[in-house]
Amino acid sequence: MKLYVGSRNYRPEGYVTVDIDPTNNPDIVADIRDMSPVADASADEVVAGHVLEHIDWPDNFKAMAEFSRVLKVGGTLRIAVPDMSLLIRMLMSGESAFHVMGLIYGLGGRVNPFERHRYGFTLPMMVDVLEVLGFGDFNWWNSNVADASNGWAPRGLDERVGMSLNVQATKVAAPTVSMDRLYEELLQTPMEDFLTVVARLEGQSGLKKSDARQVPAKLLQLMHFQLIDARQRIKHLEEQLAARPGQASGAESDLGPRHQGQPLLRKLLGR
Repeated sequence: MKLYVGSRNYRPEGYVTVDIDPTNNPDIVADIRDMSPVADASADEVVAGHVLEHIDWPDNFKAMAEFSRVLKVGGTLRIAVPDMSLLIRMLMSGESAFHVMGLIYGLGGRVNPFERHRYGFTLPMMVDVLEVLGFGDFNWWNSNVADASNGWAPRGLDERVGMSLNVQATKVAAPTVSMDRLYEELLQTPMEDFLTVVARLEGQSGLKKSDARQVPAKLLQLMHFQLIDARQRIKHLEEQLAARPGQASGAESDLGPRHQGQPLLRKLLGR
């Protein structure tokens, strides 16, 4: 079984959809912090595209603990959230400040309260949490669904930059500490460093204190190479379009309706 959680009105083929809002007509109506209708170790894959930023900390940790619970060992987790490191860098440099602020706070919440943004993650934060939950073998992933996992932000007058942090991980083991106890600790001290709380619990339970966790070099390298490759592809296409200005709109339409309005990076990667 493959789960697409926080599904809204998306219906990816081959996935069982889960959403808190019954008006979206998901296969399973459930809060992803408590997916009790889904049995332990019953899922081969969980996809959560731009869901966790709509949940307060540490309740979004509880949701990730649920992902770990329902996944089989060897199962795949795919998470996408706004890339807070990128957005903050853009904000500090003054690039597209109003658009970036809207992405950080989730202006869709004016219409639908479920669309408000309540928390954010950087890549190291995400890896820290997922490692504690028993995940490893981190990678990058590209979404085949036209959702916010393909999101972009304007940069300058005619540039776009992908703003989605898409992290893939494999469940390799059980969580390192009791998830219920960790959640209760995080509720008491929500602003304390996550790994400090984990280390304290490990010490109390007699477990060996975890080594300092770092973002896997493989993942950072993959992200770097993808960026270089994407920039080269964009440059090549822009040169082609500049040489044939009358055909620019046709080149856009050839990419297919699924890609309209999505970042050039995704179009070039064939996603």
